[in-house]
Amino acid sequence: MKRLTFLVVALAVLYSGYWFFGARAVEQGARGAIENAQSQGWQIDYASLNTIGFPSRFDTTVQDIAVASPDARWAWRGPFVQLFALSYQPHKVIAVLPPDHSLRWGQQDILLSSDGLRASAAVRPNPDLPLQNLTIEGGAIRAVSDLGLDIRVANLLGAVRAAGDAPQAYDVYVDLQEVALPPGLLAQIADQATLSDVIDSVVVDGSVSLDRPLDRHFATDGGTLPYPEQITVKSGTLNWGDLILKLDGTLDFDATGTPQGRVTLRTGQWQKLITLMVDAGLMDQGAAPTLTILAGSMVGPDGSLDLPVTFQGGLMSIGPIPAGPAPRFW
Repeated sequence: MKRLTFLVVALAVLYSGYWFFGARAVEQGARGAIENAQSQGWQIDYASLNTIGFPSRFDTTVQDIAVASPDARWAWRGPFVQLFALSYQPHKVIAVLPPDHSLRWGQQDILLSSDGLRASAAVRPNPDLPLQNLTIEGGAIRAVSDLGLDIRVANLLGAVRAAGDAPQAYDVYVDLQEVALPPGLLAQIADQATLSDVIDSVVVDGSVSLDRPLDRHFATDGGTLPYPEQITVKSGTLNWGDLILKLDGTLDFDATGTPQGRVTLRTGQWQKLITLMVDAGLMDQGAAPTLTILAGSMVGPDGSLDLPVTFQGGLMSIGPIPAGPAPRFW
């Protein structure tokens, strides 16, 4: 019995030593990562950084944190960020964001609010720490900017997963429920398109190939965000009142955000879709009558239309009809 007691005490002491050593390593690693980012031009300020959670977790809280990219194109500020990891799985982390925080993007300041916005992520345990998977979820999300932006989302679920052995390829899934659009945008399109002020749902299942992998070297690239070199939509569905729109296709992008490729839109409400594209500025108004006549001749027996949208040489065409310059996505 004495030997068993001694063994239990010895194991407890060893584990306690492991936890305190691990907690110190987590804090030192976090501070080291911040200092490394600062040396690369990032502006990162915070009031305190502490780790608790003995005996089974490493719970790290950073208070009053502000982050700005080296190129000053974006900055984020919040009262805290919390990172939770099991002590025996430190490469898997849950991050919790505050209910209210702010983002400066370009020339606009955006106030963000949410209910339970959090992310869980896992990296592969190798020196580069490449992203293995990431899940973001939250409810009652609202973004309001000083330039008139006001978007609300009742529920958000997003997931990213490394795709096979390709270091820069990821499977992506997005599910948005009850997306309330800005009043200014609705004023341009809702009257003619007879749509409600809330998109019921947007669900996208696809993949993306970035110009560089998501790993620990992200902060050493001047603060510029990775951009997609290719986006594939395997299945996309938008439900907006009586408009049901499906999408699939693949687009390649250059560094300016100009697309090259083809996507196919499928809907039974194709007249409303054409009106919506004109109102939203995605198609020249002069092309709408010709496209309406052509689309009418392409409608299937069930009343639905498959409408190819092609991007080539900086221009966009809908079916065989030129529709003007291709939009730049960034």
